[in-house]
Amino acid sequence: MKRLYTIIFLFLFAISAHAQLNGTGFYRFRNSANTSDYICLANDKFNYTTIISSAAGGLSQLLFDQANAIKRATACATNYLQTDIHLVTDTECIDPSTVIYAKNTTGNYYDLIGQGTSLLSLTTGQYPGNVKLNFENITALLTRVSGSGANALYTSRVSLKASNYESADLGNRYFIDDNGKFNISESSSAQNAKWYIEPVTHFNVSATVEFGGKYYATMYVPFAFTLSNNVLKAYVVTAIGNDGTLEIEEVTSNGGMVPAGTPVLLECGSNVVAECQLIPVNEPLCSTPYLTTGDAPSASTATNYTGTNLLNGTYYCNQDGNLSYPKKSGTGTINANHYTARTNSMYVLGITASGKLGFVKATGTAMPANKALLEYTGTAELVLPFEEAAFVKGDVNRDDDVTIADVTALVNIILGKAVEGDENNYDFKAANVNEDDHITIADVTALVNIILGK
Repeated sequence: MKRLYTIIFLFLFAISAHAQLNGTGFYRFRNSANTSDYICLANDKFNYTTIISSAAGGLSQLLFDQANAIKRATACATNYLQTDIHLVTDTECIDPSTVIYAKNTTGNYYDLIGQGTSLLSLTTGQYPGNVKLNFENITALLTRVSGSGANALYTSRVSLKASNYESADLGNRYFIDDNGKFNISESSSAQNAKWYIEPVTHFNVSATVEFGGKYYATMYVPFAFTLSNNVLKAYVVTAIGNDGTLEIEEVTSNGGMVPAGTPVLLECGSNVVAECQLIPVNEPLCSTPYLTTGDAPSASTATNYTGTNLLNGTYYCNQDGNLSYPKKSGTGTINANHYTARTNSMYVLGITASGKLGFVKATGTAMPANKALLEYTGTAELVLPFEEAAFVKGDVNRDDDVTIADVTALVNIILGKAVEGDENNYDFKAANVNEDDHITIADVTALVNIILGK
């Protein structure tokens, strides 16, 4: 019942936290037409050289065939924006890519920062023609259009215009949710062009591995965060022994702060995401806009952690493939992929072959974003220095006593009223009383025998 009260409280707290934009801070942007869709920064491909040179046809086309050149350039810019900005469903607030730092620049203009880069970084560039076109200071105009408090709705608009050449003006575009896909529009009247802006007081941890009565996950984000609620400790890996034993160092414990840009191993006391919270603090690390190249800078890989840390990771796992855009004649393509390929040397958090908590060889095609990984070329099993927690056979309800109440708990497991993963209330290892690796009625008989002293 206590767990239920905790979840209800956190849910009500989350509802009350929905409020309007209030200056620089961490927010999430949720669409008002498709209310489960949140904006996330998914890539850093935006490239003015391609937009102006290849799509528009260069400066001469912008001067002498402006309407068609701008039409092609806008289509290309739209594809880039769709590559860099995604819409995701994240109602439990466990996806760090949906946590956006809105940095007020002037008036109602904001730079939107996430995943080690920002809107300003992405859209800053220079077309290196005979007359250079500088695109800079392109930030989002956030305008409240209706409501207040939790019901306040905003539009988000960018002006794609060169700062030193008026003819290179791609016009104003509003962010919209195009049936689950990010898009831009010249109009702000439709409901899908309106957004709830929700202040972020915390985001939640989804633990991926259970071991020894604790729950573990890795995290890699560009902002600092403090450990709250049931997030107990954060560790880094400092060395790998010849036998694969991993040496770790505690970065901080509950209530303490993990420095920005630090990939860490998190230890939690619960596997309920709403009970494991991280509180983002301070301005995130971010790439710096750079005008002497046509390419937007890649996401910042800096870290504020000063100790030894063998963990690393990636902010992006975007596999959109090739996207096409119109050219003066024919079409061009954009390689929209941005991910870290999983090679034989990449290891992720898991249970090793010997049943220990450690890092196991990754499989698949891409590393997930915002997770920590280890690169290792040896053959030893990578084991973390954590021991399996002791348990009492038959103490199914974890009250440190074997009684008839444990029989009731065991029957609940057999009847499906308790499921694997609900280890806070049931000890599934202790429930396997006859040690045959199956929880059945035979375990009930064995448990009753223990209680009766047989």
